[in-house]
Amino acid sequence: MRVLPLTTEAYLHLIRVSRRLAPASMWIKGAQVLNVYTKSWQSSHVVTAGERIAYVGEKEPMVDEHTEIIDATGHFLVPGYFEPHAHPFQWYNPYSLADFALQRGTTALVSDTLMLMNLPFEQVKAIMESLDAHPVKQYFWGRLDPQTGKDHPQFTREGLTRMLEHPLVIQGGELTNWPGVLAEDEKLLYGLKHTRDLGKRMEGHHPGASAETLNAAAAAGITACHEGITAQDLLQRLQLGMYATMRHSSIRPDLPELVKGWLELGLPWSPRMMLTSDGSTPPMHRNGLMDGTIRVAIEAGMPPEEAYVMATLNPAVYYGLDAEIGGIAPGRIADMLLLTAKDDPTPVIVFANGQRAAQNGELLVPTVEPKWEDYSFPTVDVLEERASADWFRLRPIEGKTPVLHMLNAVITRLEMEELPVDEEGYVTIKDDPELALIVSVDPVGRRRSLAVLRGYGRDLQGLASTYTASGDWIVIGRDPAAMVVALERVREIGGGVVLLDAGDVACECPLPLAGKFSAAPMDEVISMAEALIEKIRGKGHIHLDPLYSILFFTATHLPYARLTADGIVDVKTGHIVVPSLPLN
Repeated sequence: MRVLPLTTEAYLHLIRVSRRLAPASMWIKGAQVLNVYTKSWQSSHVVTAGERIAYVGEKEPMVDEHTEIIDATGHFLVPGYFEPHAHPFQWYNPYSLADFALQRGTTALVSDTLMLMNLPFEQVKAIMESLDAHPVKQYFWGRLDPQTGKDHPQFTREGLTRMLEHPLVIQGGELTNWPGVLAEDEKLLYGLKHTRDLGKRMEGHHPGASAETLNAAAAAGITACHEGITAQDLLQRLQLGMYATMRHSSIRPDLPELVKGWLELGLPWSPRMMLTSDGSTPPMHRNGLMDGTIRVAIEAGMPPEEAYVMATLNPAVYYGLDAEIGGIAPGRIADMLLLTAKDDPTPVIVFANGQRAAQNGELLVPTVEPKWEDYSFPTVDVLEERASADWFRLRPIEGKTPVLHMLNAVITRLEMEELPVDEEGYVTIKDDPELALIVSVDPVGRRRSLAVLRGYGRDLQGLASTYTASGDWIVIGRDPAAMVVALERVREIGGGVVLLDAGDVACECPLPLAGKFSAAPMDEVISMAEALIEKIRGKGHIHLDPLYSILFFTATHLPYARLTADGIVDVKTGHIVVPSLPLN
């Protein structure tokens, strides 16, 4: 399929420029050009005709006074990078991520749509199609389940069909509800099969999966998985016909160990391997997007040529786009990056659609301005009453208190433990600074789920967030009065995250779009997130990503226990083990 339309006139001009019968639009000379098809560097002229590459070789092109001639002597030219697995709602949004991607040399994205699914489909469609005008080629995937344990109006058979059949949606997934597949849930199986019937890719989500589980996943239609934790995991996926995507993200910085492990296996790098940054939270992007990921791979011992191929040609082939993007060759769209060194993947110049689009990290071309006022994101705050300290007090159940233990940044295990109570019979944690109360508040159903949390930090007075997977509010703290203040402040600013310390607001992060993301540019969002994380680290948080922890406390696709509107759920069985309570 065509990534960009090509008129008959432009098509004829492309051929004529390639034959040196018409003047070139751009001539890049003197660079060492990476041929991703042979994994070799060649000193070649690269010549464009409008948006496309017309010629790569030894002959000089025809030029005129309009030809842009770039002397790239001493530099290296590689294709624009391809991020095959983006989550464009980690405080940033699909527009700000696309702008940032272009600044850092990533010219193609395949993006999640989960955070858009509370919008009517016509508005989801409008967002996707408006982004089609951005110099970064942004495609999308269609989710098969909402990850919240709640019924959702978009996740019906009709809704899945509508989403999966949109031409900008080029894959299904990522599939996180594997227990539902094993239970032969009709809607999930329909989504899996229909994705493949359409000839589209199907992304899996199988961390730690056995060979037997991966066999069943492949039989069900999974074509790639980004959840390999070890080199052996990568090998298993490749052996079963899947693509194996190596990840380096804020929640799973696996790439150095994957590279080292693969080198120890002594196997050749596979054309069915890809790289991803997997929706890192903003501070990780201080190091870039795919340019940062490639840098980590090279520093871990991957040959630069292999790293560039995994971030350009391989994902283009996987998605069936390699006739248009992914390489520097005639007929391809002229998305190219000029580097100062083979092992320095951050470009000094980014060419997109045949134009000089960014230089030294600064955009040179207009992109796409979002019209957020056109979209009816659900109201973050539908409650009329103000928060009460009573919302954040917990009584034992038959002498035992639910305690969520953070095993890492996102995995929580539930234990029922004996904890002291105060004179009113409420659990008290005053003698253990490692503990905090954690409460999820469902503002629509007006219910709350409560537990004690171990592992988020020490002496945490109060933190409130609307940035959650379920859309419920999360409040964490040791002081119910401070928790009230934090939550009320979040409501006042229209959503986001607020941290209270020593009686004052220590950090405030507005996320006014659906309570989950910001309209601000990426650099502002990065700085805002870094400030919050620094404060949380100062409270003794030891896990990889405290922002992802907040997001996933209510995400029912992760083991072992999660907070839901109905109560604390045992993810493996689906049973509510501690029921929720009304707000009053």
